[in-house]
Amino acid sequence: MNGTYVQDLIRVVAEIRRRREGDHGELFLSKRGIQRRDFIPISPVGDRPVAAVDGSNATVYSTPFFSLTVCRGAITAYRNQARDTLRLTPWRIFRVGEGQDEDFAELYREWYGRDPDAPLSKDDTQGAEAAFRDSIEYGLALIAARTYDPGTQLILDGALYAEHPSHRDVLAEIIKTCRERGLLLAAVTKNAGATWDGVHPLVPAVMKGAGTLGIRPPWCLRVDEGYVACLHPRSTRAFLVTVPDGYTDDEVASVFSALIAYAGDGRVVGYPYPLLDAHRHAAIRYDQVQRIKQDIIAGCSTQSIDCDEYDEIFGDYHDELNRY
Repeated sequence: MNGTYVQDLIRVVAEIRRRREGDHGELFLSKRGIQRRDFIPISPVGDRPVAAVDGSNATVYSTPFFSLTVCRGAITAYRNQARDTLRLTPWRIFRVGEGQDEDFAELYREWYGRDPDAPLSKDDTQGAEAAFRDSIEYGLALIAARTYDPGTQLILDGALYAEHPSHRDVLAEIIKTCRERGLLLAAVTKNAGATWDGVHPLVPAVMKGAGTLGIRPPWCLRVDEGYVACLHPRSTRAFLVTVPDGYTDDEVASVFSALIAYAGDGRVVGYPYPLLDAHRHAAIRYDQVQRIKQDIIAGCSTQSIDCDEYDEIFGDYHDELNRY
């Protein structure tokens, strides 16, 4: 085995070890001055309607000029522990690179009726892909905020923070509309990057700290970024949850009561099932990416673009080499 490859592995493993070594539960508690009373027990309070929004994106092609990303979103609504409605947007294909601002403006106008506040970054491919996906997600969330019944708990994937400047006013409108119409709002992050000391992940440290203090879930703990919450007695994981600024203690309690009411699914104990359901329907699978590629090829054939011309633009010689 190549020696430099082994060194690369050692370096990667060392970085992982640096971020997880030791039981930081006790150290986290002492450094932050957190005690038992800071962990808030979550109590069930009936069953309220829940709606969840998630989106997905996947790269279809990469060319020297641009890459093509496909995006879509889903919203699921639940009432009395059963899905009430499902809305799934169609696949949308966008250029990332040359032409991305034209595509972004078209999508933004479609959802929000105006031009975006800022263009996409030319040097941030991931950010551009996320901006396309988030435009669809926030569009669905705004529809839910405007149309769902008062008292509904609206759950977004991620955090209540807009990465792209053009989405900041949209997110503010979602929050404002939920407030005016009496909907509750929260975002749940599947993979939070927050740390408590600049190195070690926050969410696992809180989970270990709760275990050190003998606190049984469901519970939540207020942190700088929002709340860390463990939502089911059998859950081995906690999640970062954010709610709008200015929520009262009663509103926060209502949010978490709604989350625990839908956190008992046996496949993903402790994670709100409506959000999982939205993710399952929005996720773009490998076979679907291949189908989209075939649709692009079929579309080219209708424009008298032959295989050689197609390969000049999209053809990846790696595909040819991988046959052997």
